[in-house]
Amino acid sequence: MQERFFRTFIPLNPVTLVNSYEIPKFVDSNTLFVAVSYSGNTEETLHAVKRAKERGAVIRGITSGGKLAEILNSTVIIPKGYQPRSAVGYLTIPLLRAFDLFDDSEVDNAKEHLAKIDRNIGTWQEFADEIFSSNKIPVIFGTPKLEGVAYRWKTQFNENAKVLAYSASFPELNHNDTMALENTYRKEEFYFFVLTHKQIEREIADRIRITSKLCKIKMANVEGDGNTIFSNIFTLIHKGDYISYFLAKKRDVDPRNVSIIEDLKRELKERS
Repeated sequence: MQERFFRTFIPLNPVTLVNSYEIPKFVDSNTLFVAVSYSGNTEETLHAVKRAKERGAVIRGITSGGKLAEILNSTVIIPKGYQPRSAVGYLTIPLLRAFDLFDDSEVDNAKEHLAKIDRNIGTWQEFADEIFSSNKIPVIFGTPKLEGVAYRWKTQFNENAKVLAYSASFPELNHNDTMALENTYRKEEFYFFVLTHKQIEREIADRIRITSKLCKIKMANVEGDGNTIFSNIFTLIHKGDYISYFLAKKRDVDPRNVSIIEDLKRELKERS
């Protein structure tokens, strides 16, 4: 998740996201390999680190402990006791800080706007009420800079509210999803969001407007707050978290419960 946000801040530099067991063939002694795992025991992350070590890569880690902290000499240790999705700040900020990708004034600006969101939660509760009463599946579209946030919303609907959700981003979705959107087949079963930010490019804004018109779909526009992309990202994360939380409450499910994920991890561990 954090890697998706990271790419937003350095879009002109090559960053490859690895979220499986194997690593790209180009990884060698000239590669900086950053391993991120909240628990420090994520199976695929540990496997990838092992492969990166074999290639001689420079490896750094961000974790709360576990095996990852044991096998790496250079690791940022973050607080324990959270669910990974609740530790997004702890997992993201060290990565951005290491590359000097933001300054303290941006953090202050974000904190100010986050506090405002906490004082005005009615809008986010209304979105949850509408999704619940309509029994629709959330579909979240993002701009190029908000691809990671759209995916975060999707996963929060999955984990907090225990509902299926889908995410995609402009302009890529105009090369494939648009054809499905234009078709009327079961379109009424989806609740469409589009996430935008204050610094949105005119070309992307045009794509959103034209897509909505041609495909005849209504998209609830949720905009980030603040004068930097840093603030826009974290305020949008906060808003999405609220919506998924309130939807969980409406559905009478525990947003903290991820027992099936823990069962999966346990069985995977037992099989090896």
